[in-house]
Amino acid sequence: MVLGRGNSNCNDQMSSLKRNFIYNNLLGVTNVIFPLVTFPYATRVLGPDGIGITSFAISFSAFFIILSSLGIPIYGIREIAKCRENKERLSKTFSELVLIQSIWSVFVIIIYAIILLVTDTYKDEMNLKYLSFVHILSGIGLLNWFFQGIENYKYISIVNFIVKVLAIILLFILVSKESDYWLYYLIFVLSALMAMIINFYYSFKFVKISFKNLNLKRHLTPVLVLFSTQLAISLYVNLDLVMLKYLSGDEQVGYYTVAIKVVKTTLLVVSSLGAVLIPRIALLIEQQKKDKVKKLIEKSVQFVLLLAFPIMIGFGMLSKDIVLLFAGDKFLYATTLMYFLLPLVLLIGMSNIFGLQILVPSNKENKLLIGVLVGAILNFSFNLLLIPIYNANGAAISTIVTEIVITLLLYRFCKTSLSFNIPYKKSIEYFLISLLFIPVGILLSCFLKGIFFILFFSAICGIVYSGILFWRKDAFFMNNLLKPILKKIRL
Repeated sequence: MVLGRGNSNCNDQMSSLKRNFIYNNLLGVTNVIFPLVTFPYATRVLGPDGIGITSFAISFSAFFIILSSLGIPIYGIREIAKCRENKERLSKTFSELVLIQSIWSVFVIIIYAIILLVTDTYKDEMNLKYLSFVHILSGIGLLNWFFQGIENYKYISIVNFIVKVLAIILLFILVSKESDYWLYYLIFVLSALMAMIINFYYSFKFVKISFKNLNLKRHLTPVLVLFSTQLAISLYVNLDLVMLKYLSGDEQVGYYTVAIKVVKTTLLVVSSLGAVLIPRIALLIEQQKKDKVKKLIEKSVQFVLLLAFPIMIGFGMLSKDIVLLFAGDKFLYATTLMYFLLPLVLLIGMSNIFGLQILVPSNKENKLLIGVLVGAILNFSFNLLLIPIYNANGAAISTIVTEIVITLLLYRFCKTSLSFNIPYKKSIEYFLISLLFIPVGILLSCFLKGIFFILFFSAICGIVYSGILFWRKDAFFMNNLLKPILKKIRL
């Protein structure tokens, strides 16, 4: 498909973008349903300590996965998108990036082995130690950046669904008592390993790997900048759990894990449109079509605002019931943490637009690096100060402060790269409509509890929110959400 020729090609672009959005939403729904099915079971079987131990192992390994990725999961989307219409260039770029990452990964694995050798990490958990090596290796080869770059979201969604279903089956078969926490981690690792193997095999349908006449040097500077960016992001994303373990204990890690998992699950919905826009924006910038980029960014901003406010207030009203359903009464402390963390839905939704949809496709990754470095330093400092005093609450406050600073910095940086408007009046309107959820929740809570309260509250609030937007003839809601849904129903 050649982009940018006539009305038919323009329609093809929008059609493919909508298909990608649908498939990415299916991916998001799968990723939402998976923890809703598995985590309640795991928390009840393993308890706070078991969940805390495995959450630490996952976060600790995730840091080294980010380290070994060398910024390619972000950089690769942009570069693959630029050359996806030329198979020879596509194969060469793919080969160069895979070779760079493979060489670097060898050094990372060696560093990881040395750290485990000289520290007490996993001293009494040999199963977790050996599994963590497999986890890191499998995370390196996921290649999602390649399939995102060629906009093959259908494939990503299907593979993700298959792997998740198998993981659910294994969980219910293998994990049955508290001492099975290492099996819980094993299933997590096997899922990543299976996805890696499938992705590598399927990638050969689009590219041929060759190590002749490669130009690795041209990638080094942007890759190193984005690597530093991902490293800083990894620090403040995973640092909370790691610092909680050492400054507070496994139990606090378990509480924080429940709260952050619930909140970040909602981010899959808010960020679903932005994820499919990254390769498209990169291609449009390469073709110097800034007007189209501006329109896409403004749509992405309004999409986040439209969903973020009802999600934040709705989940705030449901927090206790969700924690009880999701993790059990042993984790009720996580309810308070959710109140602190819910603003992440808006903050991360907006910072993803500013950083990943504007700065990276515009080759301004150095600005993104500055923003996340400031955030990582702030996150570490506030964690060090607040966790010993307030435990998991301190980690939650630190996370929110960090994201506020990052979002404001990235907004300032991206305004120099692209002129776009933020609908402030609309955001106030969405917020005020969402406030109606509070009396609805208070009234329903007098009659319903648990899953019935969650279902009825969600349904009524969804009808109220959509109904008011329809009554006010909100153009974005009508044209981009309601009409496409009605069209699908008629079909």
